[in-house]
Amino acid sequence: MKLGVCVPYRNREEHLNIFVPRVGKHLKEQGIDFQMYFCHQVDDKLFNRGATKNIAAKHAFEEGCDYIVWHDIDMIPEKGVDYSFPEKAPIHLATQISQMEYGLKYHEYFGGAVLFSKEQVEKTNGYSNDYWDWGMEDDDLFWRCHLEGLTNDTYLDVPFKKKSYLSFDGESSWARIPNNRNFKNFTSTSHTISILCRAYQQPDKIPVHLIGSKDTPFVEFPILRIPGYDYGISFNNSRALTLQYWNNFNQHNYMWLKRYEGQWSWVTVVFDNKNKLSHFYLNGTEVDSKAGHGSESPWNYSGKLKSYGLKRIYLGSTPSYGENDPAKFFKGDIADVKIWNRALSPEEVSCLHREIPTNGLIYKYDISMLEKYDTQEVIEDVVIPNSIIPHRRLGKFECLPHKDEGLINGKWAKGETTARNERRYVLEMQKGEWNYKNDGIKQVKYELVGEEILTPWAKMINIKL
Repeated sequence: MKLGVCVPYRNREEHLNIFVPRVGKHLKEQGIDFQMYFCHQVDDKLFNRGATKNIAAKHAFEEGCDYIVWHDIDMIPEKGVDYSFPEKAPIHLATQISQMEYGLKYHEYFGGAVLFSKEQVEKTNGYSNDYWDWGMEDDDLFWRCHLEGLTNDTYLDVPFKKKSYLSFDGESSWARIPNNRNFKNFTSTSHTISILCRAYQQPDKIPVHLIGSKDTPFVEFPILRIPGYDYGISFNNSRALTLQYWNNFNQHNYMWLKRYEGQWSWVTVVFDNKNKLSHFYLNGTEVDSKAGHGSESPWNYSGKLKSYGLKRIYLGSTPSYGENDPAKFFKGDIADVKIWNRALSPEEVSCLHREIPTNGLIYKYDISMLEKYDTQEVIEDVVIPNSIIPHRRLGKFECLPHKDEGLINGKWAKGETTARNERRYVLEMQKGEWNYKNDGIKQVKYELVGEEILTPWAKMINIKL
């Protein structure tokens, strides 16, 4: 098996002089037969990493390589990184990078170094050729893998057959939980709320909020709310499930976890009043800020938790918003709600889909007892997916120093070009409105200017797009 090391290149001579000998030495020590291909874009157009990666891979396969690694020039493998053939699916190698204190950049990160067989490249059609300057071509490739069944998709081990749920239309639907004397002031001490829901965006009212958005408002669609200083769980137009709550000084606390629309999600919030900690869980697993999956959890809050007396608990809406507020109504489905007057342990939360603790349980969902308006009851099988992630091998990488071209102080360093790439990925690729079969390695067009032999195992391919 021969490996093609495929690297996009432009104005990185200092990195090139480090990469060629060090990565070459690493692969030789592993006994891997390899050839390096640096695709050098020599025109005056914006740099196109996806297209140059595709061109490098085309040359690798044409010269007899059986598989490739698409590799950033500033990523140097440390001891033990395994570049062997990816048997069943593409493999992400750059899982522990020095730039992030040897953690992931974010939960779905699929850059740095990724292994593909020739068959897997043909199936996904490689990278898009339509991302110019900086950003999103790696995410696009990840989503191609997902669409082709080549990501590490898992589900909670207990599906729910013939599950009843309430459907909310985002226009006028709401429900209220009946008054319960056990609810009085329960939010001011240790407690747990767990809800099984599926949320949808409402782009007809509020566009999806992206990092590059300039004029799009940021809104929270209410899933469960106690009104006043609204406490509860929401789905926002930045594609995240969120928790907001207040202390007795009316100071706001906010937690979030990334989640795509249309996915059933088991969301659990746990308040440990003794240690002043709030925990946020998806499908029994606590949010991991280090992996870019959400905010820090547990979160340490100050003061005492705000008391709401015996206020009603709303589902799908909140009376705190005016009738004409576009974020007043939630669009989606709610299949279960449970409340405890104590903090469940992590072990209890991890098993909620299989076993419901009765100790401290003060509310159990009963659709027939809800006060409802314009909701629809539906019965169907409910399957709960975990987060979509790549197949991975643990690999430590040293990041060579370079100018940060990504997210700086909440804004894209490259400005509108990256914002355009973000819109292209989120609003077209992920929405199924871009045909990736017609945009990839099979369609890449370029002019070959010439080739240079750098070493017996490395060559430079000079091209114009």
